Amino acid sequence: MLMVLKKFWEKYSRKKRWWSVAFDFIFAALVVAMLFPATRKPLSAFLIRQTLFAPSQEETVRYLSDTDWSMEFGSEVTGEVFELSDFKGKPVFLNFWATWCPPCIAEMPSIQSLYEEYKDDVIFVLISNESVGIVEAFLKKEEYTFPSYSLKNSLPAVFRTSTIPATYLIGPNGRLLISKTGAAKWDSGKMKSMLDDLIR
Repeated sequence: MLMVLKKFWEKYSRKKRWWSVAFDFIFAALVVAMLFPATRKPLSAFLIRQTLFAPSQEETVRYLSDTDWSMEFGSEVTGEVFELSDFKGKPVFLNFWATWCPPCIAEMPSIQSLYEEYKDDVIFVLISNESVGIVEAFLKKEEYTFPSYSLKNSLPAVFRTSTIPATYLIGPNGRLLISKTGAAKWDSGKMKSMLDDLIR
């Protein structure tokens, strides 16, 4: 068996350059890591994070209706309950996510970075339908400080999607500026420029 492996290695290494051999080993390690649940989620999130782009503003002009504004959400930790309309007049960053979702996990560092810079001027509403224990444990472990809520009434049609993460940027006047499904780089210069314009 050892002789067979030795012959295979000699034949294999003769045909390849050192960097090609290294790439093959890295690829094989990634494949093996993806086979185990414990490493699959963080590895998937890491790989997705390397390909994130800044979101684009919607070309279609849409405004939230009274029904959309009536969406309720609250904190299971503090007991506070809010209606989206409580934040009319300020930009709102609305995100639907889950701890089991690799694309959600991939974009979280950029959301945390954006939150740290704009938390005084932008309302951040992140909503998960998971239990408060799971969500709080995840946020604590990752040292995320943005607020996370649970939905308290039915989700308005404008925010309904079968894909998460789903993120919406709502202008102070209720215009839906961004409607994005899938992960994005939320702390990009493009996004910050958009928020700066809204704050002014």
